[in-house]
Amino acid sequence: MLDSACHRPAPAEQAVTLTATITEIRTQFPDDPSAEQADDLEKPAKRAAKAYANLLELAAQNPQDSAVAAAQAQVEPLYSEIRRAHRLATERRDLGKLVGSLKVRGYRAARTVVVPKLLATLAAAARQAADTDLEKLPKLVREAAELAASFAGVETADPAGSTAKLSRADWLRAAERIDAFNQSEPPEVALGLGLAYAALGKGGFALVELERVDPAKLGNPEHAALVPLARAFTFSRFGFIELAAREASLISGDTETGRQLLAATHAVVAYLYGAEKDWKQMDRELGQAVRAWPNNPLVIFLSGERLLADGRREQALETFARAAAGTDGAWLAPLVEQRLREVRDSKGEVPPLVLDNELVVKGTLHLLVQQARQSEAGRRLAGLLESARLLPAALGENDK
Repeated sequence: MLDSACHRPAPAEQAVTLTATITEIRTQFPDDPSAEQADDLEKPAKRAAKAYANLLELAAQNPQDSAVAAAQAQVEPLYSEIRRAHRLATERRDLGKLVGSLKVRGYRAARTVVVPKLLATLAAAARQAADTDLEKLPKLVREAAELAASFAGVETADPAGSTAKLSRADWLRAAERIDAFNQSEPPEVALGLGLAYAALGKGGFALVELERVDPAKLGNPEHAALVPLARAFTFSRFGFIELAAREASLISGDTETGRQLLAATHAVVAYLYGAEKDWKQMDRELGQAVRAWPNNPLVIFLSGERLLADGRREQALETFARAAAGTDGAWLAPLVEQRLREVRDSKGEVPPLVLDNELVVKGTLHLLVQQARQSEAGRRLAGLLESARLLPAALGENDK
């Protein structure tokens, strides 16, 4: 035993061995792996994770050893790339299973019946609203009529956009437009359905719809950014972080709307990384979100979570309060209040972040609607986003 202890490698030697292991594994990993490679990458990814964990333990036991610290700094980006590549391959494999499922294939086949039926229902509701006081209609009919007006882009001059102020001619115009959609479906229909299914959590259906959208044929060029946004949200519902991040990179930040969409997408991806306690990746996504749209309440809220991870409670509490300040952050207020209670009442470690992906998606859509309505150019975008929030009820929200 004594002889064995005497010949145990020094910390610097152990660090060299662990670094070599991780470096070798990284050289074997493809940068852009396919779904078919996911299973083959499983074992080397686990080996790399074990080696990295051992290196972290070695660094904790030898905080003054500069060679160990240097080794850790060297392998951190390598291990991050291994994790990224392995996750990407796994997500692609799981995505293939999702879109190939019987339910998704069934929807793809039945879409030619489902969508025309939905549009016909919306047009009929709009015609009922033309002949009857909107408030006197049954709840389901009233909501369908409001959705028809939103989806058709029929608005009043009222800044609040209340459908109660639409005239009989407005309602009939909405019905005619919806009927026209059934005759020659514009890409906005599939885009709206894709956003709605994403909010509803029916990711496979959302992807079917988004496949049908040709961004070049959208009436408003700014709407093209909604395609990767919807795909990113869809991927986020299944925890497909790498796929969501890739979609975020496709969103243009050249316009105000584009910057808002970009920030919203990066904020969602940041949440996913935060839920996994991957703070470095969360920092990366938050940084991009802040640069794109600094005042996004969701970004501010997640920044508070990041402060909590560093043990800075008081600063985190101040950040949470700022996230809910003002009308734009009102939808976050219940979550912020709950989080404030958890932080203040906790003894020792703060409970982990619990944030429903559905809340992130619906809340972000709400936030984007409010922002879009502030400019004339964004009104049609707001109508489309509003439709995405209302469509789940028409699609059967309880049919999960």
